Amino acid sequence: MARAKTVNLVGPVIVVLLIVGGCSKLIESVFGGDDPAQAAQPAGPVYVPDLRKTTLVDAENKTEALGVDLSADGIGSSSYCPDETDCVIYRMSPKPGTVVKAGAEVAVKFVTREEWAWYRKHRKMPNVVGWSETKADGLFDVVDSTVDSASKESTRVAVGKDVVLAQSPKPGRPLRIGQKIKLVIGYNFGMSSGTGDLPNGNLNPPNGRGESRFCSHRWWC
Repeated sequence: MARAKTVNLVGPVIVVLLIVGGCSKLIESVFGGDDPAQAAQPAGPVYVPDLRKTTLVDAENKTEALGVDLSADGIGSSSYCPDETDCVIYRMSPKPGTVVKAGAEVAVKFVTREEWAWYRKHRKMPNVVGWSETKADGLFDVVDSTVDSASKESTRVAVGKDVVLAQSPKPGRPLRIGQKIKLVIGYNFGMSSGTGDLPNGNLNPPNGRGESRFCSHRWWC
């Protein structure tokens, strides 16, 4: 009597499973699966690191690793950094050590190294009253995005000339990074009878609260 032949299918099944598993990993590696950066992001609370005095590119790398978004702006109205390794953060919100959720936004303000060097050199507001407009422009060229200037006809100025008549902040006052600077440029074409007098050559409020009596009635303030 013939004996029934038994077929062992365990081996072929294991081989097929290994082939299918290997192919799926190959397909995932070629076409991509889950984003490793997203998988690495923490799901719980995040402590905001101190990003001050770091470059913009380093700050982006740190916040990306922590799973929070970074919003960056320069001084004045500029939000463009030509070289992220050259831009340094000087202010941030929220403060370092604050606990936020993953995906929260951290806002920073940055300056270029050239702007940083300018503010280190000019920690106090220079006295530019009496300077020509060209000379004042030369001084503030690096931080020109923070400067607002207005023109005013004045007989105090020699005919055909232009002179800085008033400024804010006052000379000698501490100058913060990104602080707005205001100048009034006087000119004289020889056709005005006005005096153009300005009180003490400055536009600052007398007590640091609100606008001065002078500024409250002038459009350039």
